[in-house]
Amino acid sequence: MTQPRQPEAGGLSRAIRKLEMFAAWIACFLMLINVGDILLGIFCRYFLKSSIIWTEEAARFSLVWMVMTGAVCAAIRGDHMVIDFVVPRFPAFLRKLVEWARFILNVGLIGLMTWLGWTNAVQMWHMKTMALNIPKTIPLLSVPAGFALLLAGTVLLHLRTLKGED
Repeated sequence: MTQPRQPEAGGLSRAIRKLEMFAAWIACFLMLINVGDILLGIFCRYFLKSSIIWTEEAARFSLVWMVMTGAVCAAIRGDHMVIDFVVPRFPAFLRKLVEWARFILNVGLIGLMTWLGWTNAVQMWHMKTMALNIPKTIPLLSVPAGFALLLAGTVLLHLRTLKGED
């Protein structure tokens, strides 16, 4: 007996799923780094009676990168906070207008944050972090990288809605 064939997902749904998996794998990898770094710090401090100076800084940076890359996963799944008890009561035309306004506002703000984050990160190249002694640009690039992923996810989700692949 054969299984009923599932309808193939459209190109946009496939792209959204790949973007989500890409971001999720990066966030998982960063979580492993974060947990390993924290455990190393605890082990050194309490068992070897000597702490490694860079563990706290590495944990902070990996946590920020993890959150920024994982934000797109929450956006794709619809897990970000939203107040949605008013708009569904609007007539269809007004709902569509609000959806477009929300999309334009989101793209504008996310694009602005991507640009400002990039500008800030690049300007900090000459400054070094205290413990790891790496350019501050590396941890600061988490902001534009995360917002760029979020921008891609937002645009793909909106295009999928317009195309009717939901």
